[in-house]
Amino acid sequence: MVTSFGQRLKAARVMAALSMDALVAKMGQRVSKQAISKYENNRMSPDSSILIALSDALEVKPDYFYSQYEIDVDSINFRKKAALGKKAVESLKARIKDTIERYSELESFFPASHPFANPLSDFEISSLDDIQQATMKLRKAWGLGSGGPIGYVIDLLEEHSVRVLEIDGGDGFDGLSGWVNSSPFIVLNSTAPSDRKRLTSLHEFAHLSLKFSDSLSDSEREKFCHSFGGAFLLPRDVLIKELGSKRLEISFFELDRLKKQFGISMQAIMYRARQEGIISEYVHESFSREISAKRWRKQEPNRYPIDEHPLRFEQLLHRAISEELISVSKAAYLANTSIEDIRRQRVLKDDTPHP
Repeated sequence: MVTSFGQRLKAARVMAALSMDALVAKMGQRVSKQAISKYENNRMSPDSSILIALSDALEVKPDYFYSQYEIDVDSINFRKKAALGKKAVESLKARIKDTIERYSELESFFPASHPFANPLSDFEISSLDDIQQATMKLRKAWGLGSGGPIGYVIDLLEEHSVRVLEIDGGDGFDGLSGWVNSSPFIVLNSTAPSDRKRLTSLHEFAHLSLKFSDSLSDSEREKFCHSFGGAFLLPRDVLIKELGSKRLEISFFELDRLKKQFGISMQAIMYRARQEGIISEYVHESFSREISAKRWRKQEPNRYPIDEHPLRFEQLLHRAISEELISVSKAAYLANTSIEDIRRQRVLKDDTPHP
């Protein structure tokens, strides 16, 4: 799909969550609101100095305005918190679309990767037991065994042709998933702790891979997707083995140990324990109140020790430079960073210099 300068300018303004008036103010009144409107409607073109000013104000490279690479993003499942306003949502969606376009453009320099194969395509979900069976089927299909800890979830998804991207979405964004040209993608909040990224990425994978019964409501589907992530990371038999079949109380020490071992938050572990009937609703509610009182709901103590971060984009980027498929300047544009940053990444520094 070919795009005009005006379309790209408007998209950059939406990404920056700026009105035309706000953009004019950020540019120090160098142009009028009427001029911005004419640029966006392709009735006038800016000169080179104004183009640079627009680029600086919108925090994009000048190349951005002339990129002809645009994709259609299909079947988006977007989850946000209620506090996120309309303008913030539109900005977030525009930034996500831009990130996916850059990823897709980078991929276009290489032969097509293996298509996504869904081991759960013929599995219909209508109950929690179905979720348990689906997670076991996926573990078997991906050669993970029936109960062992999974070290890197994001790496696992990338290995199986799911594109995983990160974006700084602030407190109001959890995750998003969708399809581009029959290829699945997941977008995570880069500011989230690793245990949350792991659960969110599996929640989004559930949206991509599971077929739900028509009898289920949207809220029930969301709960099952959340349950899928927890059950995949900490299967029922393992949970009962670690905690026992019935408990009146579970200590923070036990929860912290399981969190570090299986990469799943204390809150998600207790949610699983309630689901499996290990603890009562009362015990779970008491735990939730204590978590809130300690202000651990957003950030629990003792992070999961493995840093979850998608790597495939960076690997493709530096391979493309090495194979002279793209220039360092083009790489900086695709990675939305500076040429200096790309060059620094390509210089390996020995932490312990030889004498």
